[in-house]
Amino acid sequence: MLVSAAEETGSDAVPKKRKRIRLRVSIALAAALVIFPLTASIIGFLFLRHSQLALAMATEEMDKASAKLADHLEGLLNPVARVVESTAVLIKFDRSGSRRVETLRYLLEMLQTLPQADGLYIGFARDGAFYHVLKLNPRLERFGPAGTKPPASARFAMRILDASSGEQADSYIYLVRWGEIVGVERGPAKYDPRQRPWYAAAWKALETSISDPYVFFSTGSPGVTLSHRVATDDGLEIGTVGGDVSLDILSEFLARERIGPSGVVFLLDENDRLIGHPKSGTGLTKRDDVIALAKASDVPDPLVAEVVRLRSENKSNRFATKIHGEPYLVSFAPIAENFGKRWTIGAVVAEDDFVGPLRQSSLQMLAFGCFILSLALAAVLWGSRLLTQPIRKVVDETRRIREFDLSGEPDINSFILEIDDLARAVQAMKNGLRSFGAYVPKALVRTIVASGRGIKIGGERRSLTILFTDIKDFTQASESLAPEDVLRVLSQYLELLSRSIHEHGGTIDKFIGDAIMAFWNAPLDDPDHAANACHALLACRAVNEMHGAEFEVQGFSRLFTRFGLHTGDVVVGNVGSTERTQYTALGDAVNLASRIEGLNKYYGTQLLVSGSVEEQVRDRFLFRYIDLVVPAGTSRPIELFELLAAVQEGDNHRWTTKPDWVDTWNEALRAYQGRLWETALSLFRAFERGHPRDYVAQLYVERCARFLSQPPPADWDGAEHYDRK
Repeated sequence: MLVSAAEETGSDAVPKKRKRIRLRVSIALAAALVIFPLTASIIGFLFLRHSQLALAMATEEMDKASAKLADHLEGLLNPVARVVESTAVLIKFDRSGSRRVETLRYLLEMLQTLPQADGLYIGFARDGAFYHVLKLNPRLERFGPAGTKPPASARFAMRILDASSGEQADSYIYLVRWGEIVGVERGPAKYDPRQRPWYAAAWKALETSISDPYVFFSTGSPGVTLSHRVATDDGLEIGTVGGDVSLDILSEFLARERIGPSGVVFLLDENDRLIGHPKSGTGLTKRDDVIALAKASDVPDPLVAEVVRLRSENKSNRFATKIHGEPYLVSFAPIAENFGKRWTIGAVVAEDDFVGPLRQSSLQMLAFGCFILSLALAAVLWGSRLLTQPIRKVVDETRRIREFDLSGEPDINSFILEIDDLARAVQAMKNGLRSFGAYVPKALVRTIVASGRGIKIGGERRSLTILFTDIKDFTQASESLAPEDVLRVLSQYLELLSRSIHEHGGTIDKFIGDAIMAFWNAPLDDPDHAANACHALLACRAVNEMHGAEFEVQGFSRLFTRFGLHTGDVVVGNVGSTERTQYTALGDAVNLASRIEGLNKYYGTQLLVSGSVEEQVRDRFLFRYIDLVVPAGTSRPIELFELLAAVQEGDNHRWTTKPDWVDTWNEALRAYQGRLWETALSLFRAFERGHPRDYVAQLYVERCARFLSQPPPADWDGAEHYDRK
């Protein structure tokens, strides 16, 4: 703000006006002239340094991601190869039985365990007989000897080409599942498996081989075949076993495994021909049943074509380049020779995918800094009123007390005696109410204060989500410490967990030694109580891990807390006498929540929830199915799940993508529940190798091994019964 003033230079001088500026304005202007350039310089320097680091990290992440993609590709093809190899061994040692209908059933069951495979088949050398089981695509329009659309309800087809009826014929049987036939077709034999590329490829190698892409005879779709020859010990040719993987599956795999928001991942053969692209059919030309693979440098995807050309020129598998003015990072990762092929995974990612968020963050920091600086300048310009500010604080404090918000200590200071006395009286009242709230759930006290009525004995029936916690080996950990030390550490621990529970809308019912009982949806309605309870469990686990070192310093080992969560109908309300009451929940659901917490000991888990919880929030959290159990004191089996994380983006205890082991675990469980003990044992062992400390996987390995030798009875429902907590 400028102020005019008159100056006199002498007795006859004309008054001269000069411009002046108020002190608070000059201070604000000086602060702005210093802080704005300094803030911009710091943010600019940090942005440049962070950009350099981000590019270095991006290059490293590209290498790691490419190596990971190679492993995932092997994980896509290896299961099909293992089934093909095991089938070849069976045929070798049971040649006479390999042409029976049980062989088709075996192929169908194996195919159902391979989501990435289109079909499994056997071609015989002596007479060209062919046994084929394949999945039917609902979009398939032409199929079978008549070239018509398969039955709408059919999910699988079995193709039998042999002379069992007296003359060579090609039969197609359509099924919903094994034993449920919905159609049969028969036509003349026009197919000889011995003339197909996959058959010839198998007899060029001793081990399993993979063909070049070609058109599948039965479905007309392009793909590759993993095949293995079958011969006697003397080398007599018996036949060949094959498994089809369509190029659409490879395209889906590459689309799913892309790096960054705009990255492109593709697959090259040893001659730099494109055999896999996120967009199915890219670079392929099809004529009759022959597919021509284009050179990757000639495909219609300009990004892929350019980076392959640059790789050939630079003789380098990793480089940065600009394409159409945009910077890109490029990586090529050769895959170790497998199935007789030497393929290469290529990846091209826009540099902005890594640096862009950092640039945006820097701009947000600059905008936020300007906003804060503007607030500071406004505060300097306007100041505060010494008299009305403490009165305003007293009014705000009384409003918070009425809403039973007793957090924090009011900072009310005034040189006026009456205002200072009023502030002290309000603080004394707040301290008294805070002490009262330590013994009673704050939500209940808030309801009582707001209603102005007293309490009465009684309750209501409603659905609650109930939590029980317990510290592992707390008695053993505390017996060597003085009671005062135990009390101090336990109080710190209970404060941390209580805060997490309250922050997510929970009501603490009681403390039982080192254990906590809490529930959601009472006394205040909480329509999303199951989800809020799950968030609270994840928050409790996070703070428990965060503060574990503090407890170790005080003489305790890291406190490992087990949690049990269940949703069910209970009676909740005031229980007791007219002189003393307790707000609590009663019912079987409460007992069941306590039992679920205790089951953590048997499974080596930490966060166990019942199926009723998982059912309500399964789309918002990541769970792992644990078991079907009948807890002690109950008669009905319940499903147990382990809560792992929330799937939304946000806190550090959430996952934004599903871990790659989830599908493996679910596949193993399906095999176990389907009584496929050998398959389940193999899958659980594979999972255990990747997670050697997972006790649940060890339990299932032991069960499967036991059931292989001593299968459960026919009426076995899969439930584990426990007779103690």
